[in-house]
Amino acid sequence: MKRADGEARVSLVIPTLNGGELFGRVLDMWTAQQGAGPIDICCPDSGSRDGTLDHLRRVGARTLPIAPRMFNHGETRNRAVATTHSKFVILSVQDALPLSTTLARELIAPLEADPDLCATYGRQKPRPGCHPVLRERIDSWAGGEETVCQELDDQTWDELDPWDRLALIRYDHVIACMRRSVWERHRFEHVSFGEDVTWARRVVRSGGKIAFVPTAVVEHSHDRAAWDEARRIYCDHSNLRRLVGLVTVPSRRVIKGNVEAARAHYAQLIEATQDVDPTTRELWLDWADELALYENWAQYLGAHYSHRWWFRPVDRWLRKRI
Repeated sequence: MKRADGEARVSLVIPTLNGGELFGRVLDMWTAQQGAGPIDICCPDSGSRDGTLDHLRRVGARTLPIAPRMFNHGETRNRAVATTHSKFVILSVQDALPLSTTLARELIAPLEADPDLCATYGRQKPRPGCHPVLRERIDSWAGGEETVCQELDDQTWDELDPWDRLALIRYDHVIACMRRSVWERHRFEHVSFGEDVTWARRVVRSGGKIAFVPTAVVEHSHDRAAWDEARRIYCDHSNLRRLVGLVTVPSRRVIKGNVEAARAHYAQLIEATQDVDPTTRELWLDWADELALYENWAQYLGAHYSHRWWFRPVDRWLRKRI
């Protein structure tokens, strides 16, 4: 159960908005955690009306009202973390279901063992029925069975290629834990998307270390329309250019070939998936065909146009409610 903040060495911050029945189960798993001591739970809430606040009251969590128009992925988390006094702060999302009662302990243990470690983050397991294309992406970003420590060592940021830089800032607030003292030096930036990787870049470039902890697992994936998935890809590739200099679609000339290659690869993933009924398989194929087209334009536009002043109206439209 949650205890008074002053008694806890671990705090948990989860932004909420109409989390539904799943969020109730998420909270039950967090309040059942063992080996980490009492966990102080703070949820900045943007106007839930579906019983989310009842779930929070049931477990004694603290709430921090945030007007929907004032929500910002970076600043809202800053406001919530500022209300905590614990040594470690776990950051998660309302639809990430912990898969064990030792998740908090798994995230904290490396930080206790290494005083130079700034943050940890865990593994994401896609939900049953997740689209194979999304499953592959989740596994490539937040999967793996090996512990990884991300630090510059003797290298300099400027001498690394963009893919190596990206590997260093891999970090995700779907499930993560940071040392609060590091947050005091490096608060999250006021950004509408990607506050986690933006923060990780600052930490690593300042000489800090981040660790991937594969034993800390949450179940998490989304079932979005292909267009909405592509809008998030647009935001991702806007960030990738800004943060690490990565451009995956250098010109419009390569888009047609990229779309054809993506459709072929996605069809292979879908056909290789077992125990799927024909109707679902056809829906998956249609979704993948749409995504292959949308995502290549999203990557191109995000990298090349998202930061240009005359593109701002389109940029705002693409980012709306992301």
